[in-house]
This record gives sequence, C-alpha cells and structure tokens, in this order.
Amino acid sequence: MKKQDSNLNHQWTKQIRKKFNLFIKDKNPSFNECKEFIKRLGIDLNEINLRFAAGIYIFEKYDGKHTVEEIREMIEDETDKLII
Repeated sequence: MKKQDSNLNHQWTKQIRKKFNLFIKDKNPSFNECKEFIKRLGIDLNEINLRFAAGIYIFEKYDGKHTVEEIREMIEDETDKLII
C-alpha cells in the first residue's frame, strides 16, 4: 500500500468550513461560484473535495426545509450532478 502524504494547505479545516458555510448563506451562490470560492481558499478541486463541498452546499441549500433523511436522499442524487 502506498503511503499518502497529506498537504495541510489543501484540507478542510473547521475555519475553512465556516467560511464556506457563511459564503453559501450570505450569497446564495451557484455551485460553480462555490468551486471558485473554495479554490481561492486554497482547496484543491479534486473529486473528494468537490463531493465534500457539494454535501455542504446541498445541506445549506435545503436546511430547515427537509428532514435529514430527505436531505440524505437528495445528496445522493445531486452530488454527482454538481461535481461534473
């Protein structure tokens, strides 16, 4: 198994997640605008990071309007559509 070195400059820290959540709440952006925002924060736009961002984006988008179970089902469908 190949050892993977983590790059601390490209991880989702608590501070970066808070900034991203606030950006979504304040600006109501499209996901493409979100991708640009996280790129400016220094996060690589690889599949793992995009899926993580898509999950946050969808949750913030639907928060308060649906149950957690409903959101979970929507995330499965929407995540693939968003990161393409």
